[in-house]
Amino acid sequence: MRIKRAETGEIASRGRVLQRRWLGRVTVALAVVGGTMTVAAPADSAVNQFGPHTCKQGFVWREAFSGDLVCVDPRVREETRRENELGPSRRQPGGGPFGPDTCEQGFVWREARPSDRVCVPPFSRDRARSDNASAVMRLADPSAIRRGGVQIATVRHQLGGDLYASGSGLTPNGRVQFWSAAPGLPASQLSTVTANSGGGLYRKWFYGTNCRVHDPREETVIVLDAASGTVTTGGTTRVHPRC
Repeated sequence: MRIKRAETGEIASRGRVLQRRWLGRVTVALAVVGGTMTVAAPADSAVNQFGPHTCKQGFVWREAFSGDLVCVDPRVREETRRENELGPSRRQPGGGPFGPDTCEQGFVWREARPSDRVCVPPFSRDRARSDNASAVMRLADPSAIRRGGVQIATVRHQLGGDLYASGSGLTPNGRVQFWSAAPGLPASQLSTVTANSGGGLYRKWFYGTNCRVHDPREETVIVLDAASGTVTTGGTTRVHPRC
């Protein structure tokens, strides 16, 4: 029996199968007498394919601006692209009370991040805010996200423990959501706090539990800057949030 690679057509001797790995997917075609059988090897996780910001199935990156990795419905990404194209035509000629980016009547800034001044219908701004708030839940594995500028600290006590956050790089006076996540478990929201005028937090209490769990699993604390949809992680904790 001779074995033929599906991708290159290269013939290999019996017992020698060359595999070509592309984005974690391997397909080997086995040519046998009387027919051909295709076998798909198990794919790597989605996170290995597209990085830690890989979306859950059914969602794609919004791409409202360079580096925008908020996961949205594919239809929203297409509409966002059209908004970017139409944005300049929706500005008030010659500018206005809000400077050169002032929108014509009936349009507002989208604000997918604070500096996003693409002019859109009001419902699009509401949608962008909603998509930002849902950013953590739409990730394939939130616990795989890289560390950011906010770090968490766990302070234990006899009944459980408290979690505090310190750091910078957030939207000034913006809402900050904290979530916990672990592989194989859905993300669970812990609380929402407000960053200071400098975009920071200083030993800010954001969660506490008064229940004790024997040998709880370690979970990753997720930090969401709601104004920009930016998701980072702040460390891990064993103060169990699922009591």
